[in-house]
Amino acid sequence: MAERIRVALLDNHPLFRRGIHDALGGTKLAIIAEGEATEDAAHTALKKKPEIVLMDIDGEGEGIRLAERLLANLPGAKIVILTASSDEEDIAEALRIGVHGYILKGVGANELVTALEGIYEGQPYITPALATRLLLRDKGQSLRPSKDKELVFTARDKQVLGHLAEGLTNEEIADRLGLNTRTIKHYLTGVFRKMRVRNRVEAVVRAKAMGICN
Repeated sequence: MAERIRVALLDNHPLFRRGIHDALGGTKLAIIAEGEATEDAAHTALKKKPEIVLMDIDGEGEGIRLAERLLANLPGAKIVILTASSDEEDIAEALRIGVHGYILKGVGANELVTALEGIYEGQPYITPALATRLLLRDKGQSLRPSKDKELVFTARDKQVLGHLAEGLTNEEIADRLGLNTRTIKHYLTGVFRKMRVRNRVEAVVRAKAMGICN
């Protein structure tokens, strides 16, 4: 089997954690630390240097704050929310702080494995039904802009968005296009403003919905 992907699992329900063990069994995703979604359990997990932290966000915003601290203290890891909450405020806040994935509990084992492997490779993931809701959350907003406000994307915008959808970092996109990182940041800032999105995950979701990239 290929090299293991080290996963820390933080969830308050032992039976659910057992189910995740079963779902990841026989894959290259290996749970190397687990516990409740608390500061103490997260601190213990950090010592094992996981590459993915798969966590719930139970607790009136406390889980989001914990995820934010993990993002700050474990910059090399992918922070992925696996939760029953489909609340739009939770989703928007999780994306705002920069999580790498937002997956609803009830997902099938194969889909979960595929999503986590993709996230590990740098491809952001949101449960598709949630992604659509997120795109339409603003009153009166539709997937296709009206003619008088139609968005115009340059060929370079589309190139950058395409590479973003592949999960490339700014540095990797710069190398691919023969540009410097500062220029890529400039393009991304402009594209985010055009698309009215706040981060890379939202940009990729919207670009795919609009048919700009696959």
